[in-house]
Amino acid sequence: MIQKGIEETALFREYEPLLSAMGITLVDINEIDRGANVLVTIVIMVKNEEVNVDHCAKVYRLVYPRMELILGERDLQLEVTTPGLQRTIKDIYEFSLFTGKRLRVYDTSKTAWVSGIIKACNDQFLTLDDVFIEDDKEMIETMVVELVAIQKAKLDYRWEDNSHGN
Repeated sequence: MIQKGIEETALFREYEPLLSAMGITLVDINEIDRGANVLVTIVIMVKNEEVNVDHCAKVYRLVYPRMELILGERDLQLEVTTPGLQRTIKDIYEFSLFTGKRLRVYDTSKTAWVSGIIKACNDQFLTLDDVFIEDDKEMIETMVVELVAIQKAKLDYRWEDNSHGN
């Protein structure tokens, strides 16, 4: 099942407004506490352009000193990264971030993998365009999937989609 609630975590609430002010969207932030060491991974994206090294560096320079101050004597390992071409979706919040991108979901109501371009998402449903139901080898124009029926989801990059300007 896809989780819900990243927007309610303390780390997300603290850093999302800072990154948003820089024109950067916070996709995910995760902290792994290993006693004397803390590993923090931040996944970012930028509207209407690909994330580059400069974006990651800006986020790193902003976040690292703040986190280091909070952690005191503990060692901080900070990683700032892009979602990648085939990101596994962890939170329902991410569907709205990737509108216009191709997604592959396992729909338990159809017991099949379904691939389509995200058209819209709300609290209950995900709407996909240019849908391909893999097990049936069936193409349909639009499909609505209940969020509770999605067992797994990941971005599904295809070269042919790139020719349409997505």
